[in-house]
Amino acid sequence: MTEPVAAPQVEAQVLAQNLERDARTAVECDAPILIEGETGTGKGMLARWIHSASVRSSESFIDLNCAGLPRDLLESELFGHEKGAFTGAVSSKPGLVEAAHRGTMFLDEIGDTDLAIQPKLLKVVEEKRFRRLGDVGERQVDVRFVAATHKSLAALVDEGRFREDLFYRINTLVLRLPPLRHRKEDILNLAGLLLQELAREIRRPVPRIDPDAEEALVTHSWPGNVRELRNVLERAMLVATSPVLHRSDLRLNATVRRSSPSPNTGTLREMEWVYIQRVLDEEKGSVGRAAKRLGIPRSSLYQKLKLHDAKRSTPA
Repeated sequence: MTEPVAAPQVEAQVLAQNLERDARTAVECDAPILIEGETGTGKGMLARWIHSASVRSSESFIDLNCAGLPRDLLESELFGHEKGAFTGAVSSKPGLVEAAHRGTMFLDEIGDTDLAIQPKLLKVVEEKRFRRLGDVGERQVDVRFVAATHKSLAALVDEGRFREDLFYRINTLVLRLPPLRHRKEDILNLAGLLLQELAREIRRPVPRIDPDAEEALVTHSWPGNVRELRNVLERAMLVATSPVLHRSDLRLNATVRRSSPSPNTGTLREMEWVYIQRVLDEEKGSVGRAAKRLGIPRSSLYQKLKLHDAKRSTPA
C-alpha cells in the first residue's frame, strides 16, 4: 500500500536534485529555457530567480502570460506597433520584447500562444529580430527567453496546435518543477519563506506556526501547489487573532472547492467574490497587484477577504 505514495516522492527527490543542477546551468548560459510544471508550482518564481542570478540581473525582467490575451492584443503587446497600424493606434508604442532588451523575457503558458503568432515568436527567439505592427523595417534586440507551460508541448505539436520548430528552439534546457504534494519535506520550509515575504507586504510580524497547523499543512494535498500555499498563509495571517497560526486559521476546508458558480447564478456578492478569487489566482496570490487590477485600495481588498472568511466561519 505504501509503494504508490512513496514512488512519486522518490521521483520528486531525484527531480529536485536534477532541477537544482539544471537551474544553476541555466544561470550560467544564455540559451532559451522551458520550465514545465503544474499550475501554481512556482514557474514564475524560478524564472525570476534565474534572471536575478544571471549576468542580466541589472536589466529588466518582463513577464507576459500568453494565455491571458487574444491574438491581436498579444501580438501588439509583444512586438509593439506604429502609429496608424490599427484603429486606435494614435501613436507608436514599443512592445514588451523591446522593454526586455538586454534583460529576460518570461513567456508564461507559451502553449496557449496563437498559431499565427508562433512564427513571429520563433523569429525573435532564434534570430533576435522582430517587426512592430505596421512597421516595414526589422529591429534587433538582445533578450534571453524563458518560457513556461503546464501542458505537454510535445502533445500539442502532435495535435498541430504548436509549431515543432518553435518547440525545439525553446526547449534547449528543460526544468521540471514537481507538484507540492510530491515535496512534503519542503512544505514547512516554503511556508516559512512565504510568511517572511507576506509579513513584509502586510507589514506585520512574522507569525509562528503551531504543531497542529504544521501537520495540517504537510498532510494537505495542495491541488493549487505553491500558489495555493501562499494564499492560505496570507489569509491565515489576516484572520489570526494571535502571533501563532493555528489549524483553524488555515481554513483549509475552504480551499478544496474547485468549481465556481455559474456567472449567471448567485447573488451579486457571491459573483463579486468569484471574480476576486479569479483575479487573485491570475496575479499569483499578490493582494497588491490584484487590488490594482480591481481598482480598489489594498486595504479594501484585505477587508473583503476578512469579511468573506468571517462569513465562512460563522455557523449557519
